[in-house]
Amino acid sequence: MKKLKYALLLVIPLFFLMLSGCSKLSLSTTKKEYSADGLVAIVKGRANNYKKLTYTVNGKTKKVAVDEEHFAISVPVATNDQNVKIKATNGKNTETKLVKVKKAKALEDYLTFAQSYNYTLLSLGQPNDQLKLISNDGVFTHKKNDGTEWYYNVQGNKLMGIATKFSYKSLKSKTDQKNFATNLMVTSKLLGADGKQVLKEFGKQTKNASKNSTKTSMSQITSKGVNFNINLTTKEFYIYITKY
Repeated sequence: MKKLKYALLLVIPLFFLMLSGCSKLSLSTTKKEYSADGLVAIVKGRANNYKKLTYTVNGKTKKVAVDEEHFAISVPVATNDQNVKIKATNGKNTETKLVKVKKAKALEDYLTFAQSYNYTLLSLGQPNDQLKLISNDGVFTHKKNDGTEWYYNVQGNKLMGIATKFSYKSLKSKTDQKNFATNLMVTSKLLGADGKQVLKEFGKQTKNASKNSTKTSMSQITSKGVNFNINLTTKEFYIYITKY
């Protein structure tokens, strides 16, 4: 009996030591530097055995959402490099990772674009679809009267990128087709691209994509330095307009 108690005294501490080793706080990222993917850069990583997980960029701290130990942080890109500090804590234990979001090229001065956009829409008889002239840093949503939503990334009054989405179902309507073509044409021209060329290439690629149900993206369309990237889902497609 004494031998059994002695053995337990040796085994139990080892067991708890193993448990504490398995529950060690850990934090990692997939890369040290991230580039733009659409309007944002996606910082990916893994964290486990933490009580609190946050990230800080440009002096602002936010919580990190985690799904089965994996996380993805969306950081809107700017014309300057941005440092992102990710911090995991569990009691007195702390782990930090510092990564860089690389700078990107702006499309246009935001105020200049917004003024030209609003003037163009007034001339088209769409006074209710005006863009706000002043925007805080970040991505904001502009909902048009036709029901479409356009997303603008503005950083330091620079328009970094524009995105929108359309459902395949809506484009079966002639009215929706016309609205889509007008919206894309206006935006393209104001950014210095050839709107007709962009629409023509878009139509050609959409036709080819409909024959291949496994495609998730189209080839990048570039017109006068402006890039148009299209991602496909089962019900809709997304367009990202950038210069990077």
